[in-house]
Amino acid sequence: MAVFSIKSFGGIAPVVPPRYLQDNQAQTAMNCPVFQGSIQAIADLGASVADLPKTGTIKSLYRFGQDTISDTNYWFHWTTDVDVARSQIAGDASEWTFFTGDGSPKATYNSIAISGSNYPAATRPLGLAAPTTAPTATADTFTGEDGVLETRVYAVTWVNKESGFEFESAPSSASNSVDVRPGQTATLTNLPAAPGGDYVVSHRRIYRAVAGIFLFVAEIAASATSYTDNVEPDSLGEELPSLTWSAPPTSLEGLTNLPNGLMAGFSGRDIYFCDPYHPHAWPEQYIQTIDYPVVGLGRMDTTLAVLTKGTPYFIQGTHPLNMSVVKADIEQACVSKNSIVSLMGGVLYAAPDGLMLISPGGSRIVTENLFDFSQWQAFFNPSSIHAYQHDNQYIAFYNNGAQSGGFIFDVRSGQFILHDMYADAGYHDILRDKLFLAVADSGNKVKPWGYGNTKSYIWRSKKFSLPQVMGFSCAQLEAEAYPMTLKFYLDNTLYHTQTVQNRNPFRLPAKVGRDLEMQVEGSNEVFSLSIANSMTELARG
Repeated sequence: MAVFSIKSFGGIAPVVPPRYLQDNQAQTAMNCPVFQGSIQAIADLGASVADLPKTGTIKSLYRFGQDTISDTNYWFHWTTDVDVARSQIAGDASEWTFFTGDGSPKATYNSIAISGSNYPAATRPLGLAAPTTAPTATADTFTGEDGVLETRVYAVTWVNKESGFEFESAPSSASNSVDVRPGQTATLTNLPAAPGGDYVVSHRRIYRAVAGIFLFVAEIAASATSYTDNVEPDSLGEELPSLTWSAPPTSLEGLTNLPNGLMAGFSGRDIYFCDPYHPHAWPEQYIQTIDYPVVGLGRMDTTLAVLTKGTPYFIQGTHPLNMSVVKADIEQACVSKNSIVSLMGGVLYAAPDGLMLISPGGSRIVTENLFDFSQWQAFFNPSSIHAYQHDNQYIAFYNNGAQSGGFIFDVRSGQFILHDMYADAGYHDILRDKLFLAVADSGNKVKPWGYGNTKSYIWRSKKFSLPQVMGFSCAQLEAEAYPMTLKFYLDNTLYHTQTVQNRNPFRLPAKVGRDLEMQVEGSNEVFSLSIANSMTELARG
């Protein structure tokens, strides 16, 4: 006598032979989230909310206008791998936004970003390079009384004041020294010419130093060709703030926001940090260098996760000057930058051996009991994986050369299922609590995840191995709605297909065998599945 009853359904674990799977695990779980215990149907992508005018494969997506609830405006998109960070500028009413991956690091804001439809429409370089020439200082003719000579040098910075934000460059080289008596003026000439190209410079700032500390003298128009300094020593302003500032390197990648006004990025093996609340300033003394090339960055609280072609690292601290670098407790390289997702206090990413979860509290391969190395590599081609977080789930897409599709890993339950949708890029909108995807569908379009029609799913049970040849006479399927399709296999052969119309038990044709498998197909929620030798056993469950 035998009865098999499944009342809580699980995902797949291909590394386990079908007969050794747990009773609720699946050989196949396609389009059927089982994260609540029942079999549910995934919803297809919703209707298009926006067209993306750029041609080619869209690789990066971002919704600008984050303070406004909207599905349609404004979709920044790129055909390159771009990372975006919103400003942490006090009083920013222009939504200054910064990004890397589209050439050199760039900045934009609402008045210039959303002209037309091909967003972002216009940008600024993120940061200003220091002037490359020094001014010339000359003591002016003086007819007053002699006094104690003051030996001065001057420096000049570029400034761009635009839409509520100030970019200031590092200073030029110091001018020649000049001796000035009390009451005497000095004139600066040969002021460095403003940079051209995409750079915007609205002002110059003049600083002078007497004892090695540069203090603010004046701010003048960028078009000025000279300046006469008549500021008394007691009237000098603040100390030069940008002495150690540098523009970010043109090769900066992986721009990531951190708390306390910080942004991080990387180039090669170097990790860069901006000066707190000065997103255009990236001092060289903040650089941290590790022993493997960096692939991408993730974040958890005040910790930066650095994923490399070797060992992962944690960089911890609240200010770039006191950052500490810690090696993770596991050696697993990151094979896809776009697989990196910060989720539930940890960071998930695709590694050669499986899906990795790292956190300061411990790291592990979360799929080690689901896939072995060869299965993971062959089925998903992990270097192709790009993923996004939504509802505490890791929603991924892959292309293994033979087929494209996706999978979902539910962090809370540890269950893993497949889905048959594919997208080129995505963006998780926190304000809308939606995942939006860029899809090459009759032109590039933006579609929301999970807002379309319910998809059909397939869930196939483990292989129940019987101690002897026997048959089953009846079965029962508890579902939210009907009809549903059930398929029964004995000894690897389909022997019966049943269209289930209601929750009542039904009879099965006579057939004996040793290995039983059951497959559920449909789109309605399923709560339990039972098969037995008799109606009495079926009732006992």
